[in-house]
Amino acid sequence: MKTSTGSICQVKESPIDQRYRLLLLNRYLKSVKEVPVASGSSKWVFCCPFCSSLGRKEAKRNERKGALLWNDLQNSWVFFCAKKGSSECSGGGKTLEKFLSALDDDLAEKYRIDRWNSGTTGKGHNCPDPKSTQEVHKHL
Repeated sequence: MKTSTGSICQVKESPIDQRYRLLLLNRYLKSVKEVPVASGSSKWVFCCPFCSSLGRKEAKRNERKGALLWNDLQNSWVFFCAKKGSSECSGGGKTLEKFLSALDDDLAEKYRIDRWNSGTTGKGHNCPDPKSTQEVHKHL
């Protein structure tokens, strides 16, 4: 499914977050659908990439239990799974960076580098510095 850049509700999404969200929705996730929520914003629901394949029946494997929700406090998307059927999706929500890390660590590193180049990583942000810069800081 191809997803448009527009959404039901406009959020203060950075261009970097938008690029990686669209990449996730178009290439990594199955059965993606945008759904309005009571607060007036929207969320993206999809088959959880971590636990949907664990369902015993085909109908259970195709249920949309994963979601990306906008968090105004973090000014970012957060991943939640209603089923919590695997270690990757259990517990609380995951930031976009942690969700990317769980799916594809190379893609997550590119995300961290893009965020680092824009000055939005490290202390006071919801994204750590890229691993390559962490090694540089250790040697200083």
